[in-house]
Amino acid sequence: MEREVLLIKDVHKTIHGREIIKGISFSIKEGEVLGFLGPNGAGKSTTLRMIVGLSRPTSGEIEICGYSVLNDYVKAMENVGCIIEGPDLYEYMSGRDNLEMLADMDKNVTKEDIEYAVNLVNMGKSIKDKVSTYSLGMKQRMGLAQALMKRPKLLILDEPTNGLDPAGINDLRNLIQKLSKEEKISVLISSHLIAEIELICDKVSIIKDGKVLKNAFVSEILKTKEVFWQLDNNEKGREILEKYWNVSARIKEDKLEASVDEGKLMEINSSFVDNGLKIKFASSKQKNLEDLFLSITGDK
Repeated sequence: MEREVLLIKDVHKTIHGREIIKGISFSIKEGEVLGFLGPNGAGKSTTLRMIVGLSRPTSGEIEICGYSVLNDYVKAMENVGCIIEGPDLYEYMSGRDNLEMLADMDKNVTKEDIEYAVNLVNMGKSIKDKVSTYSLGMKQRMGLAQALMKRPKLLILDEPTNGLDPAGINDLRNLIQKLSKEEKISVLISSHLIAEIELICDKVSIIKDGKVLKNAFVSEILKTKEVFWQLDNNEKGREILEKYWNVSARIKEDKLEASVDEGKLMEINSSFVDNGLKIKFASSKQKNLEDLFLSITGDK
């Protein structure tokens, strides 16, 4: 059984008497990539700050590799590498000098660890050049190298694609997938680029107003279809969906609408017929992560 590298359980955060994080829970297992999505002001940044110990939760549990961030902070942070608000680099120094200076602050980081990180992010000979000559994509790679020198079990990335061109985004996507699949590093990505999250991540947690509204595997989301029926009795069809299939449905104008698992669609249609309903019209469209995000955050 794969262990949970990050566990967040019933976490609350109150600031100046106002609860801004309201009992959120999610987890990431070894080698998983989780996308953390939410509108502006939803609580993403506050959650990330609590995970890395920059803010203390009012209640609840945050564990990294089994170590409590609250009670065993040093042990927990030994397993974490993160880039929050962009990489911190000295432009006048070379990439290697930046890494070596940072390594000097951590007695556990060796020269071999630096080489491991440089090779992992594929900096090549550019590591000897001044950071001032780097593109934004190369600076992002440098930030990843900084985070990876500790050989972390958990990598936290806050808006990692900000400012990158399509080629840079593609490079970063491939690198993250390599880290998760080959190095078995768990990755938490906070981003507003929903299409990228769909391509990169194994699962998502969607937060709004301090509450996690959905934890789901991306593969399961992509199996879902939005289906539209016109039955001779739409109200009875809605009752069948909710009673027998545990599917929330709505009637819009003259059509019955619901999101259903693609594999159950034929059985659902058969259940309508078995219950004496006539299907006058039916159509469907594939749902994607953006559809889910917009529907559950109320922006659609």
